[in-house]
Amino acid sequence: MNLKFLTLALVISSSIAAYIPTNIHLPFDGDFSQRLWAPHATAQLGVRGQILVGSKAYDADERRVPATQIYSAKESTLAMLEGSAPGTPLHALANRLRSTQDGVRGMFEVDGDFSWRQLSIDALYRLSMIKLPGIFSIGFHVPIVDASFNTITWRNVTKTQTGQDDMVRTLLVHDQQSLSRFVMQNSDLDIGSQHRTGLGDVSTMVYWQAHFTQHQKRLREVLVQLRVGLKVPTAHRVDINKAFDIDFGHDGGFGVPLGGGLRLDLGAGVRIGMDVGTLFIVRRLQEWRLKTSLAQTPYLMLTKGLATKEYGPEWRFTLFGQVEAGTTGVFCSAAYQFFKHTDSTLYPQSDAMSASLINSTPLVDASESHNMIGNITYIPPRARYWRCMPESFMQVTVPFGGKSIMSGVVVSAGIGIKF
Repeated sequence: MNLKFLTLALVISSSIAAYIPTNIHLPFDGDFSQRLWAPHATAQLGVRGQILVGSKAYDADERRVPATQIYSAKESTLAMLEGSAPGTPLHALANRLRSTQDGVRGMFEVDGDFSWRQLSIDALYRLSMIKLPGIFSIGFHVPIVDASFNTITWRNVTKTQTGQDDMVRTLLVHDQQSLSRFVMQNSDLDIGSQHRTGLGDVSTMVYWQAHFTQHQKRLREVLVQLRVGLKVPTAHRVDINKAFDIDFGHDGGFGVPLGGGLRLDLGAGVRIGMDVGTLFIVRRLQEWRLKTSLAQTPYLMLTKGLATKEYGPEWRFTLFGQVEAGTTGVFCSAAYQFFKHTDSTLYPQSDAMSASLINSTPLVDASESHNMIGNITYIPPRARYWRCMPESFMQVTVPFGGKSIMSGVVVSAGIGIKF
């Protein structure tokens, strides 16, 4: 198995049960493994762990904010009433309070922490029966994830200066407890902390690599890599009745990852390279929480409805340099990585829903992330001649910019053994 320098793309769900892109990497992304196979080796087993440290988010204006404010700094309880069915108590309450809106009344500021730990089990088998040039292998990647949104707090920012302030506090909600009761009674929505442990999406990949020796002064070797596979939705299906439920996959959808990389050995232990990867996600038809008013905010939507979501592809571009520390078997790498998730689109399955309205949610907008990566990989100098060839790594990924994305410092480590 090729050691991967980062792990599964965890996706975090909002109240409409849609995943949020993060700077956690996919298991089939390009990595800094040396990709050495001993002549007799036919398989590789490995394990990788990672933890997300200091997790926060970049909002749509590229500001660093708490994880719960990735899409909106404040949540509106007045806007959540808009679009309620005529004749219902919610509709009557919306009509009564509509004139009180001033941009502050009924607003709540949401804060909380996000934690993420993962163990990934990886296996590769060399397809020696394929007699084409290069090395073919098939890989399986199984993640086990422990993640939580914790210490969720809702702080009412409505003032207590006027009669309209008192009206909103009295007739609607006035604190976290009253808000929790209101949304649970009227929409079965839980807005509290969530914790989940379980299996992530399993990936099956086919890898190809080829080493081309170059007898030149400034270019010693070229390594070319290609990969294609299938991401199977084996993870927990997110509960749309939990505002901060955690999705370990892409809304339960299948994914098709593709990628390729190029590494140039310039001699004297110096290498440079690049990798490009993409993930195409199969569209999903399911029940979501959908907007019924342009003013509604992501975590306070009371209406559910069927819609098909067509996902924009995800892209990762990585540029790196690598230096081998003499003949010690230690390889030090530094890289820049850019992540881009393009716009998605929701298609309503009911004439009662407006396509333009439900697509006004920021959860379908594009997101991006900029990261610097430092990696140390170690292979014992003569390991290629051993019966079992180990390869281990440690890595730190540091975000320095982004838009509408969850990110934090990612600390990773792992070991793999070919035999």
